[in-house]
Amino acid sequence: MVAIHHSPKTKPRVGLALGSGAAKGWAHIGVLEGLAELGVYPDKVAGCSVGALVGAAYANDNLAELKNWVCGFSSWDIISLMDISWRKGGLISGEKVFDVMSARIGAIDIESLAKPFAAVATDLYTGQEIWFRQGPLRHAVRASCSMPGFLPPVQQAGRWLVDGAVVNPVPVSLCRALDVDIVIAVDLNGYRRTQLQILPQQINSEKSPVVEKSVAQTEQQESGFMDLLGKGKDYIASLTDKFAMGSKSHPGMLAVMSQSMDILEQRHKRARLMGDPPDICIIPDVTDIGTMEFHRAEEAIAAGRKAVEDIAHLINASIKN
Repeated sequence: MVAIHHSPKTKPRVGLALGSGAAKGWAHIGVLEGLAELGVYPDKVAGCSVGALVGAAYANDNLAELKNWVCGFSSWDIISLMDISWRKGGLISGEKVFDVMSARIGAIDIESLAKPFAAVATDLYTGQEIWFRQGPLRHAVRASCSMPGFLPPVQQAGRWLVDGAVVNPVPVSLCRALDVDIVIAVDLNGYRRTQLQILPQQINSEKSPVVEKSVAQTEQQESGFMDLLGKGKDYIASLTDKFAMGSKSHPGMLAVMSQSMDILEQRHKRARLMGDPPDICIIPDVTDIGTMEFHRAEEAIAAGRKAVEDIAHLINASIKN
């Protein structure tokens, strides 16, 4: 009799798409820690903006060092890293920030990382989505993080590149292009939506609470996927009173820009969610953390860990079964 040998079940290749969100992005560290506690270690990672920064540290096995650095931040430390430079296309030049960053995540080429990594940026003039899958790691992360109005654009081969959040704030498509079986996405803006509004004619006293909850969750996920200029919007809003002297009743120039970007953001989110959903979506509750509050790393990390705990059963069912 010929013995029949059953091949072991192939372990799925897990990709992680880390989204944009400025200071909220330290939640990505907590997500990675939470996944590790479940025995899930993403094989490949794609990042946008701060997601590219954290993803690069993970891909180079320097996540612990990055965590130690950011957890030691104070508000004064953040200010000390801001080299003001209005003449270079952004409020700060970014040299100090990325010098320190390179020392924490590694000044190497993407091809030399321990795990496959990719970052997304945006061509400022064509709006084209630019993917970095090789070349200097610092250059890729800096381009992906170049928040419009805050950090200057990065020049490459005749292009001027800005924050990847402008076109693909949660880079699910880029993650799939890395040839993975399962995509876990981390959306840092899933809780930035205002309360779901229902028109009077839509109210039905006999509607099931389960249905209402499902609708609210769906809307929340749709609003969380795309972050079109979200970080830039927050920064512009903070400058409105100082420079535009506007109010809600008489909005100034910057207020109009901010609100317009907010409208675009919401519409763009829904379109990308329907067209390119991940297999699993993790949504940390980092609503209370401001765009530039990088010194609140411990809170953001805790939120990331909790978000993983909340859907641990879904993660285990998708990956381990």
